[in-house]
Amino acid sequence: MDLNFQNFENVNSTNEQSGAFGGNIGDRNNLVGSGASSSAPSGGVFDDSQSSTSTRKGNLFSFEYYQQFFDVETDQVIKRLLNSVVPTHRNYIQDFLQPIPDLWGPFWVSVTLVFAIGIFGNLAQFIENDGAKGTYGSDFRMVTSASTLIFLYVVIVPLLLYGLLWNRRSELLHPYVDLVCLYGYSLAIFIPVTFLWIIDIGWFRWALIFMSVGLSGTVLARAIWPAVQNDVNKMVAFGTIITVVVLHFLLAFTFKVYFFDSMHT
Repeated sequence: MDLNFQNFENVNSTNEQSGAFGGNIGDRNNLVGSGASSSAPSGGVFDDSQSSTSTRKGNLFSFEYYQQFFDVETDQVIKRLLNSVVPTHRNYIQDFLQPIPDLWGPFWVSVTLVFAIGIFGNLAQFIENDGAKGTYGSDFRMVTSASTLIFLYVVIVPLLLYGLLWNRRSELLHPYVDLVCLYGYSLAIFIPVTFLWIIDIGWFRWALIFMSVGLSGTVLARAIWPAVQNDVNKMVAFGTIITVVVLHFLLAFTFKVYFFDSMHT
């Protein structure tokens, strides 16, 4: 009896070169290959947004749907953290978040940033006031204010962006959870920056703002640009990207002015 065995090396190498999924989550790599083969048209062009949607389980009102976004491995979170602060030619959503983004990383990035602002903001106030000569007291309002601001940025801004893409009938309509994941990871760069803001030097704090916004803002812009680049109104396309970067800058500016510079008054 003749047994012919099929060689799967070409299939595996194709999936690895696609770069559509950073990190490993058990056997979910199979989902990338099956999604691409089932969704790709005859011309070979594959829409990543369709693959992202087709590989997600359950519906919005099921526990299973949300559970999958917290099933993530450490190496994948680290890869997404690093690539959120280091701009490359790759698209962050398509190459590092799809087909399954996670909410575990963005949640802990946001929580860590909230407490970093509370701790380092109070520490900066203590240093600048020379210990307040025994009269210093911690300002816990920083935690509540920072949590409100970060929640609005990570939840509301992606919602507005998703609404814009839907309204403009974007050819690449990223799911809302992808945008939340993108914005959540984009905050990672501000965690070390809040520590460096302890140094009370005006130009140094401004340099940190431009550096952090330049790095993570570039990642945001490159991730969103493919969704708006084919808009018939180029003013909308460029205006969207400019607004994304400006809002990112205003967030960093608010951190500096409200939580660190306001203690001078």
